[in-house]
Amino acid sequence: MAPVILVVDDEPDLELLVNHKFRRQIRNGDFTFLFAGDGKEALSILREQPEVDVVLSDI
Repeated sequence: MAPVILVVDDEPDLELLVNHKFRRQIRNGDFTFLFAGDGKEALSILREQPEVDVVLSDI
């Protein structure tokens, strides 16, 4: 199963950048990325999706 990475950042362009930079790996199923715009949203995602392996944040 592909690692699930939660990216937490209030900069909307970061999602585009990550999806572009890792497009091949995403397409191949090597990684799954989830995105949250703030800490509150990130905590909600973590409660709903406990399979998250890594959290990246710009705190």
